[in-house]
Amino acid sequence: MSYESTSHFPPDTKAALIKETVELLGYQKCTDAFKTPNCVGSYMWYDEEGYKSWAGVELSVYADPREGITVYTRSRSCRSYWDLVHQNKTLKFLRDLFGGHFESDAGRNRYWRPESKPPSPLASGCFLARWRFNNNLIKARIYLGHRKFEGEIAKDKPTGFVWLDDMNPRLLSNNLLLPYVIAVWEEYFRATFVAALKYSDQRRRVLKNARLAHTHIEQIATGLLSTEQAVASTLSFQRPFVISENFRQLTPKIDIAGALRKPYRRRRVSLYDSIEALVESRNVFVHAGQMNLTLYDKQLKSTLDDMTAAVDRSYGHIARHYGFTPIHSY
Repeated sequence: MSYESTSHFPPDTKAALIKETVELLGYQKCTDAFKTPNCVGSYMWYDEEGYKSWAGVELSVYADPREGITVYTRSRSCRSYWDLVHQNKTLKFLRDLFGGHFESDAGRNRYWRPESKPPSPLASGCFLARWRFNNNLIKARIYLGHRKFEGEIAKDKPTGFVWLDDMNPRLLSNNLLLPYVIAVWEEYFRATFVAALKYSDQRRRVLKNARLAHTHIEQIATGLLSTEQAVASTLSFQRPFVISENFRQLTPKIDIAGALRKPYRRRRVSLYDSIEALVESRNVFVHAGQMNLTLYDKQLKSTLDDMTAAVDRSYGHIARHYGFTPIHSY
């Protein structure tokens, strides 16, 4: 689902002036991948400051010989409060400056109304980390659903012969996914840590104790990294215990390890131990080339579900500590 609008202008309106105005509103030029007829400019607005944007606002300028100049805007259903505000601002600014009217999903010359108050920057940053984790893990699920194997050797169950299972391309494919899913797991916690550190009362102390290399200082100075990102890049976010210790630098009340050790679906093995075993399998595979010969499709899909549950539990735990409501509309 998306929210769309089309602005119509008087016949003498110049496309060049429209495009200059759009750029003054902060829109950046982008490529029109679909080569849309009569499109004379494609733009995107996205504000990273304070984690304001979630999906941004798309904008296209059209010059049609019959309809004249029109401007089309679109934001996705996952847009943020500030994405909506900027889309409304764009419609109002263009109409006030050039005249004409606009049609939106809300009606003729009608703006959209925010459904809630804007989230805090911390809440927004934590949501974005969770949202990107979900999007990245979807890629792994799509891959599993669309890959195909040929031949009897690619069985989805043990043969009883270790040497034969070790040659199974299905198992190799599943093991090759481990570095990717662990990287996605790491990035979630690293991005969440960056957001929490940025607005933490302990920020100065954590920065003082950070061990930044000369390359980190250069990247901060040139704007390639924020100070918080540089600090987070020096930390590991693979093993649950280490992740938990990282967040305890901000406050002892955040206990990721404790949250993951709580019972899960009446299983004997906790999410904490499941993820710990997964990280160990990844490390053995990456550093020694040794496959996990039990990682068949069912087990891998279960692993992805465990990671999702672990991230949701961690996200909820952090949200409760900082007093914001978790958002699960991915």
